[in-house]
Amino acid sequence: METANLFMNIPKDGYHFNAASLKTIGEKYKAQYMGYWCTKRKDGSWNEQPIDVFYDANPNRDLGHSHYIGVYIQTSGHEEHGRHVYVTDAKSAFSEPMTGSVCDDGEVIVSRYRHDYVEKKGAMIDGGRDYAKTNGCKTVSVTVDGSNFIFEETA
Repeated sequence: METANLFMNIPKDGYHFNAASLKTIGEKYKAQYMGYWCTKRKDGSWNEQPIDVFYDANPNRDLGHSHYIGVYIQTSGHEEHGRHVYVTDAKSAFSEPMTGSVCDDGEVIVSRYRHDYVEKKGAMIDGGRDYAKTNGCKTVSVTVDGSNFIFEETA
């Protein structure tokens, strides 16, 4: 399989924020939107809800920042406390390879969280980072290098 012609579309709207808000966040942090992805919990398992992830080419290492910034909204259990925006380190989102299904036109689709069923152009994938269930279409291993998605043939 020729992996040079494969590509991944990044959604215009995020999981927590619309396209306009993502643009504002990107400008504030001088960072590129990478899509919405799950991060790891402290116990090593994957979170069930994704966060919007940005790539920062020049993080402040003196403050312990990584290249990946996660932004999300969490609603308090009490109405009077409302919704809060949180910013977190999102480097774990790309700490391990993920499985991608290859569509007929070369687009690679991924399941971003456990119950994220994705079907498009002759391919399907489900299971998020916990397992990969496909319809028998071609699959690739997807890793991230900086702001680039890298596709490698699977055995």
